Amino acid sequence: MRSGIKLLVDVVGDGETVIKEDVVEIEYDLYLNRGELIQSEVRCRIGLGDRESIAGLRYGIEGMRVGGRRKFRAGPHLCYRDEGVAGKIPADAALVFDVRLLTKVSD
Repeated sequence: MRSGIKLLVDVVGDGETVIKEDVVEIEYDLYLNRGELIQSEVRCRIGLGDRESIAGLRYGIEGMRVGGRRKFRAGPHLCYRDEGVAGKIPADAALVFDVRLLTKVSD
């Protein structure tokens, strides 16, 4: 696990292990560190090597196996830093992701 990511729950799937170069489809819930739900059942496709999504989310998914679930906390430096998201995520907030890895889309 990379620096700034703290694993909270890891349920290992029975599919392929995903690495930085993979594109994956996930479903996730997003919480503030204190437990407040920000987003629920968000389904998306992300490239683990791309910089288009939050670094903390990408780093937390690396090494998962398809079909697995991982809950982890990502430090502020891997999320929105001192900017936050107006009305939703305060500046310098650690975030908790609860991710289900649905499929590996490509190598």
